[in-house]
Amino acid sequence: MGKLTGTIDMHIHGSPDIVPRKLSDIEIVQDAINAEMSAVVLKTHLGSTVERALLVDEITGHKIRVLGGIALNSFIGGFNILAVKAALLMGAKIVWMPTFTAKTHLDYERKNNKSVNTLSILCKNLTGLTVLKENGNIKDKVIEILKLVSEKNIVLGCGHIGIYESKKLIPIAKQCGVQKIIYNHPNNPINPVSLEDQKWLVNQHVLLERCIVDIIQGLTTWEAVIAEIRTTGIENNIISTDLGQFKNMTPVAGMELAYDKLVEYGFTENEIQLLISEDPKRMLNI
Repeated sequence: MGKLTGTIDMHIHGSPDIVPRKLSDIEIVQDAINAEMSAVVLKTHLGSTVERALLVDEITGHKIRVLGGIALNSFIGGFNILAVKAALLMGAKIVWMPTFTAKTHLDYERKNNKSVNTLSILCKNLTGLTVLKENGNIKDKVIEILKLVSEKNIVLGCGHIGIYESKKLIPIAKQCGVQKIIYNHPNNPINPVSLEDQKWLVNQHVLLERCIVDIIQGLTTWEAVIAEIRTTGIENNIISTDLGQFKNMTPVAGMELAYDKLVEYGFTENEIQLLISEDPKRMLNI
């Protein structure tokens, strides 16, 4: 058994994509098979990866679970109920709220005069998507999507909408019956969450997804992430990589780094498995 035997990475970006990627979806899955992982979730900001996941799973011989989801960005019309229904019929495991075309994300880039990648250039003239109406209530289309997520009992990812909108969205999602919610990369300055708000999230039974890419790109530190995991409770956190960028390490290498760092910081094997295996399995119903 290797250090990653049975683990799951719920957040990987592969090619084909507009953005240059380290590996193709096929190479990502083959690496995960070689590392004896249990499953991977492929993600694209461009829409759905469900179709890609099904094809790659067939190509690689059904040796691990290859899963997909749908990101509700402007590329597919934003809060597109029909697109969500189609993705769910094909087996989507996650519906992510807007990411690169979220108003919060675009506002961050403009305020900081920062262009993250090719998608930033493509989206520079967009107003950006918000889950909120002008009166501050959740949009009707978003509520319909929340109900679809609830019916399938899959994961709702907060994407890049930020903590303000998430604190509006999450109570409504729970009212709609959504049971599995993840706040994606709370340590990224696009999506930052104070420790106080992290405690609010876990009190709402939301899992905090700590992404390795944020650490290796210098957006946060291992010390900060480890301290926040300990403070908010291991059972309320998962570790994913969000890797796939051309200049960064591979997703498997990122997961191996995370495992080694958790050992270095004194996490027990049971605690590590909760972060990189057991909680992801529970969220994905596998």
